[in-house]
Amino acid sequence: MPTNNGRQFGVITDLTGTTVSGCVLNNLTTGTSAQKTEARNEKGKVTDIWYYSKEKTISVRGVLDAQTLSQEAGTAIILRGSTYGINSTSVDENHTAAASFSIDASISDNATIHEYAADTPAQTSGTGT
Repeated sequence: MPTNNGRQFGVITDLTGTTVSGCVLNNLTTGTSAQKTEARNEKGKVTDIWYYSKEKTISVRGVLDAQTLSQEAGTAIILRGSTYGINSTSVDENHTAAASFSIDASISDNATIHEYAADTPAQTSGTGT
């Protein structure tokens, strides 16, 4: 990884431990966002803003080296030592370019990710008889 403060080219993130296989990563986009709430005075003017529930997002793009993508929506991906829940995946195949993929994932407040399991019964509330 470069140690200078100059312009950086290509994917500079250390991908050691990343849990996606069968592909070549060409693009990585990271971001953060936070939910906010506002307090207003009697004239409707904002007087205070509170930020809470910070979310980290990643978008991974590249070309496939395998016939299928190793990850699916509802599973987890590890990047930079953080575990993200995969919100969506896509694969694009066409006649004029290599098959490409994208993965969009997020984590809020460093919450524990619980992967989708088709055979897990839905949680219900109440004691209905």
